[in-house]
Amino acid sequence: MTENLFLQDQAVSFHRPYPASLTALHEKQPEQGIFYRQDGTPFLKLWMKNACDVKIVIGQDTYILLEVERNLWEVTLPLEPGFYYAALYVDSVEIASPYLPIGYGHSRPCNYLEIGPVMEACRLKDVLHGSIRHEYFYSEVTGQTESCLVYAPPGYDRDQLRLPVLYLQHGHGENEQCWVHQGRVNFIMDNLIAAGKAEPCIVVMNNGMVQKNENGVRVLDQTRIERLLLEDCIPFIESHYRVRTDKWSRAMAGLSMGSMQTSIVTMKHPDMFGYAGVFSGFVGPFNKTNAENSYIQLLDDREKFTQSFRVFFRACGDEDLVALERFEADRALFEEKGLAPAENSIHVEKMYPGEHEWNVWRMCLRDFAQYLFHE
Repeated sequence: MTENLFLQDQAVSFHRPYPASLTALHEKQPEQGIFYRQDGTPFLKLWMKNACDVKIVIGQDTYILLEVERNLWEVTLPLEPGFYYAALYVDSVEIASPYLPIGYGHSRPCNYLEIGPVMEACRLKDVLHGSIRHEYFYSEVTGQTESCLVYAPPGYDRDQLRLPVLYLQHGHGENEQCWVHQGRVNFIMDNLIAAGKAEPCIVVMNNGMVQKNENGVRVLDQTRIERLLLEDCIPFIESHYRVRTDKWSRAMAGLSMGSMQTSIVTMKHPDMFGYAGVFSGFVGPFNKTNAENSYIQLLDDREKFTQSFRVFFRACGDEDLVALERFEADRALFEEKGLAPAENSIHVEKMYPGEHEWNVWRMCLRDFAQYLFHE
């Protein structure tokens, strides 16, 4: 198999979408999506019948598509390689185009772009591949059926070995599918395992947007993910997959909101988790008077903290407007407790080029996974 550096993610978009109506069956439409000019510059080409205005918003920038032929709209995108959320507007109405990858972000289905060359760690390579499985379990905590995605490494169904588990959380406004679609977790793990850089393991991705009913309204309840994970998900995984169940075979990591969940769960339950990964996020509590902040007391006991984890990994983008200030405050907190990386061998801190974005979180997972589960 030839390595494709400009791979479009077809798992969540259509390679050749079926027309939305029978009338469209008789219309000749050109190829649509992201293409590359001879110099490697990406451009977007879309068929929008009878449209008057087409634009795409990527981050803080708006790109106006021009009608180069009847109903055919095009724009050059001066973007660096990587992942970008994108909002497509046709005559001032936001739509999700089936000709671009569709994921879930900002609390809704949305388009995104994967501009090549794809990051080395995320490429679809000619190596053995694991599988992604969609599991459902009843939650006593929420009183309803919940779901999680599970990555099983190459050879899981053939071999009879018991494997360690990484519980991996997404950010606010996302769901359990995001580490697959946006994060490319399966490609990252496949490549690391093939290169001998990571131990084969199960990766479990839960929906961290756990809600509760408050006066007839569904609202986010940040505290319930802890119980859902410990009381429902982990028992389900350990009864349905061949996994090891000691704390040194169990890790948790998350990005942004998921990093806060990771800090709370792993530091409140150091008897259950031997590794923690805090990606673009938070260790110190937001509300210093909240009774739920008892987890942070683990930092007061330097010896206990050091014995609780083999790796406590913190990382952030150097231009992250959401988390960088808190990341630096957490650095000061660890220094105050005598737990800075220079003073504590289990504490790993990394800074990556980028903002609060999936390009950074892919690098976080790539590096964090290499620390896990070594005997």
